[in-house]
Amino acid sequence: MTDEARAAQPKGLWRSLGRHLLVLIAAGVIVSAAAGGIAVLHMRALAEAPVDANPPLTVRTMTLDKRDEYATEQRFAGRIEAARETRVAFERRGLVDRVLFDEGDEVQAGAPVAELDQSKLKAERKRLEANKRELQARLALAERTLERQSTLSRQGWQSEQRFDEARFAVDELNATIEKIAAQIEAIDIDLEKSVLRAPFAGTVTARHVDEGAVVQAGAPVLGLAETSRIHARIGVTAAVAEELVIGQSYPLAVGDRPVRGKLVAERPDIQTGTRTVTALFAIDNPGAPLGEVIELIRTRTIQQPGAWLPLTALVEDRRGLWSVYRVRGEGEEKTVQRRTVEVLHSRNGRAFVRGLFADGEQILRDGTNRVVPGQRVILSEKIAEN
Repeated sequence: MTDEARAAQPKGLWRSLGRHLLVLIAAGVIVSAAAGGIAVLHMRALAEAPVDANPPLTVRTMTLDKRDEYATEQRFAGRIEAARETRVAFERRGLVDRVLFDEGDEVQAGAPVAELDQSKLKAERKRLEANKRELQARLALAERTLERQSTLSRQGWQSEQRFDEARFAVDELNATIEKIAAQIEAIDIDLEKSVLRAPFAGTVTARHVDEGAVVQAGAPVLGLAETSRIHARIGVTAAVAEELVIGQSYPLAVGDRPVRGKLVAERPDIQTGTRTVTALFAIDNPGAPLGEVIELIRTRTIQQPGAWLPLTALVEDRRGLWSVYRVRGEGEEKTVQRRTVEVLHSRNGRAFVRGLFADGEQILRDGTNRVVPGQRVILSEKIAEN
């Protein structure tokens, strides 16, 4: 190799290295520019859309309406019953011939409801009637004989003995005829009592026997309830019983349906088991079957300031107390504050409470599990309640 060739070889190597170095530098510049652009875009996006870790919640509230009093409602339960109810029965023993009504049938007062077999009684009556006619015929003859003996005795043709015998024979026959008449009357009474009649108008509640049964005197045949007059039998406390007035009308309820009842009677004693006084109310149209539960409603006004709140607004607190969330603040965003209240009375999903609050304050109506004291909230105008 010549000296010129050796001198040219290092120059070519350096030129090759220079070209590769330029390529690497250019690539680095491009990568750096791309990374810088991405970082700029990311920071710009962060600047344009800031993130809030605790955004305000949308809640609905109600305006507090303070009252000086509240009404409590007491309910006393009882049952609807017929004014009169009985189990009709025959007064004599016998074979049941007919039962004319079934359960649920309406019966008029005095209507026959059942009959006993009367064949033996009717046969006995016919026999006694025949005996009576026989005795009446003998009596007619005895009276004629007495008349003749009386004439002969006055003329002196007959002894006093014969006259007395004729007179006593007439008296004996009259007594025997009266005895037969009494027996016939007793049979007529038994025939009348063989027909069982309704003591009052009502509805048959039970049928205890059927045709062909032999019943004893006093054995129940049909159950009868006077459905034209309905009473409510309700047990009340002695204090409430003193407030009730005979003849006045009071509010009652059968389930959710209100009715009116007039107090007709109160028992003078207290039931030992329930410690209540029984009150009877006359009701015209309860619209419920006998035995249904009916309630007396008594309202009492208590002078105590406070406000009515829905139960959904209450939060359980310490020592048996409760709390509510009060919404305070100006502008669109507000905050909630916790206030302790005391529940005085509750009914129908509401509670009457007292506490340190002012009339017209905004109280969180529901959703109390979503907020904590100091929580930022926004009132929803569409669902906020006044």
